[in-house]
Amino acid sequence: MASLDTLLARATSSVPHPTAAQQELLVRLSRLRTRLDEGLLRVAVLGQFKRGKSTLLNALLGVPLVPTGVTPVTAIPTFIKAGPKTTARITFKGGKEPLLISAEAEIPTVLEEHISEVENPRNKLGVESVELEVRSEFLDQGIVLVDTPGVGSTFLHNTQAAEDVLTECDVAVFVVSTDPPITEAEVRYLGKVQELIPKIFFALNKIDLLDFRERGIAEHFLSTVLKEQPAIAQPVRIFCVSARQGLQAKQDKDPLALAASGIQHLEQVLACELAREKRAIVFVMGRQRSISLIGELLFQSELEHKAMLMPEEDLKKKVAAFESSEARFEPERKILSDFLSVDRKRLLKELETEANQLWKEAQKEVRQLVGEITARPYNENDTRDQVTAMLSQYFEQALHQTVDLFRATLSERLAVHQERAGALINHVRQTAADLMEISAILPRSDDAFEAKREPYWVAPEPSVSLLDMSASAMARFMPKNIREKRARDQLAADAEKAVLRNLANLDWAIRENLEDAFRQFESSLTEQLGNVLLATRQAMQLAIERRMTTAKEMDKYVKESARSIASLTNIMSELQATRLELPKEP
Repeated sequence: MASLDTLLARATSSVPHPTAAQQELLVRLSRLRTRLDEGLLRVAVLGQFKRGKSTLLNALLGVPLVPTGVTPVTAIPTFIKAGPKTTARITFKGGKEPLLISAEAEIPTVLEEHISEVENPRNKLGVESVELEVRSEFLDQGIVLVDTPGVGSTFLHNTQAAEDVLTECDVAVFVVSTDPPITEAEVRYLGKVQELIPKIFFALNKIDLLDFRERGIAEHFLSTVLKEQPAIAQPVRIFCVSARQGLQAKQDKDPLALAASGIQHLEQVLACELAREKRAIVFVMGRQRSISLIGELLFQSELEHKAMLMPEEDLKKKVAAFESSEARFEPERKILSDFLSVDRKRLLKELETEANQLWKEAQKEVRQLVGEITARPYNENDTRDQVTAMLSQYFEQALHQTVDLFRATLSERLAVHQERAGALINHVRQTAADLMEISAILPRSDDAFEAKREPYWVAPEPSVSLLDMSASAMARFMPKNIREKRARDQLAADAEKAVLRNLANLDWAIRENLEDAFRQFESSLTEQLGNVLLATRQAMQLAIERRMTTAKEMDKYVKESARSIASLTNIMSELQATRLELPKEP
């Protein structure tokens, strides 16, 4: 039985004179083969904002390269692999010249300038990806770390969009910490990740902040919550680590401190246990993707072959019939566009209702909490600090819950549209197959269409600043109780302003993300529908052009096409067989 690599090699050389559409499929097959040939374990490091994910990455690397500031990062994946020396490569959209950084000391600052939401808001610089090469014994064992923005400051739009990064990974390490060990938003996010990456490990970070008893309580709580989630694969594996101490231990070359930090144990599991399982994990992914790509390549080849065999007059009639069918596809696309528009308006209306309700709840909650704080013995600076801390905590939870709610709702709504879009694209393929009287291997409708969007949703960060109040000259002569009342009233007013400011920030951020998601979804639909129509026209047009050559040349093209179909058909049969040789151990 042939190996998957052998079948992919045969497939990439099966069409000697491809159309533009076929060439794109061959390039994608070649990339897939390269991905499988790498022999590398890709580990996605995920985690909520401020959980210490970046510090954990640096601890695994043994050098502080990944920025660890307090600001969130934009939606830019970072791939970290082994190399002869430490370098960084930043690639940009639109063909702009990549930026190469070879001075190790400069890398953290340059990365901060390109992936920080503060320095590069909404990725205005057009960064596509970041690649780091690092001299690391850990990475030398065939591991690539994939950094992703933190949950809480950035959210995945939906499962399909997440595949832009996560389907390139074999394993996930999900970083949590002790304050609290896991939140409701993280649990929901994990359910999404589990659909894309079947094997997830959990790193309970910042254990250096707890004593032995507290660590046990935190680990037990995390384990209990995860075991209660049907969407999370069991059994769960939890590693208690201190990323900060692990990084310091590596820099100090202190083996005892490194072992105590838990980082060494995590490295050993990733390097040994998962490396053994990777062959099967990558094989399953590669086989399924190969079937999809080769099925499409076979369809294009059969379409072209049948067109070359058809009498010229019949072929021209088929071409005219397909062109006529195109006129019917546009109204269907318009209907889909109308459905998208209705859902977009509905979601924006729901956002308005939710914001109004949140404003009422926040006003009530804040007034009550401010009242409780200001009812205590009054000290202006202490009271103001207490109110600021209370508001920060309130919005840390309220804002993220609201963003997560709309992210999930958007995911559900677009999943329905994605199935409709896939059905339309399959309808185009099936129409061409029926006209040319050939069979078509059509993907599932929810797999036929892929929304090309940025994979992360940037959410607002709470911003709580209470205006400094300076007493007027007149106020200094007022009785103490009157001065304190004025100060309390001013503090309450400032708190409500902070509430309003955060709600306006929340409304703007969600509105922008919803608009972007629907706009990019519709753009993807138009692009992919156009590509399918173009590919079909190319196959028919090529047959017409080859009819204008000599009989000898035409006969060569027909035989060549027949060989391609036979080869691709055999490859598909072997791919779909229950037995297929696994890749050898590296």
